[in-house]
Amino acid sequence: MTKIKLTVFVLIMLGASSCKQESNNKDASSSTIGSPVLSEKVANQKEEKEQIIKPIEIPKDCNQTFETFFERFAKDSVFQKNRVKYPMKWFYYENSYDELKIDVMENGKFYYIDFTEDKDAMNKESGKYTVSIDKKSNHVDYLLKGYDNGLMLTYKFNLIDGCWYLVEILDEST
Repeated sequence: MTKIKLTVFVLIMLGASSCKQESNNKDASSSTIGSPVLSEKVANQKEEKEQIIKPIEIPKDCNQTFETFFERFAKDSVFQKNRVKYPMKWFYYENSYDELKIDVMENGKFYYIDFTEDKDAMNKESGKYTVSIDKKSNHVDYLLKGYDNGLMLTYKFNLIDGCWYLVEILDEST
C-alpha cells in the first residue's frame, strides 16, 4: 500500500512541476528568431547558468543594387514572398482581350515565380521568350516577350525605403 502511495505522490509531483514551465519567448515576432544565449549570474559566491531566449532581427538585405536583389529574388521562394508589396495588383486579360481584369494578391496567396530559367529562355525548343529590363532610378520593369507565342509579361519593381519590392504584374499575353 505504501508503494502505491509513493508512486502516486511521485507522479503528482512530476505532473505539477512540468505544468509550471512557461515559454520564455513571448516577445518574438514573425520577423525574429529565438536564439538561446547563456548569461552568467553570481549569487552567494556560486555560479549559475541560465538560458535566456533573445530575439534576433533577420536582416532585410536592403541597400542593394537591383541586380543583386533580383539574383536572390529569382531563386529564393521565402525571400521572394517577403519582397512582394501586399496587396499587389495583377492585371491580366481573361477570355476577351478588350479589358484588363485585376486580381489583388494578399499576403499568403502569392505563389513563387521561378525566374531562374529566364537566361536560357531563347534556347528552349518551344515557348521561347526574351527578357528585357527597363531601369529608372527607383523603378524597374522586368519584361518577358514571347517569340511567336503571345507571351507578354511585365513585373514592376519599386525601391521602397531602400529595399526592392515587386509591386505589380501586368500580363498582356494573348
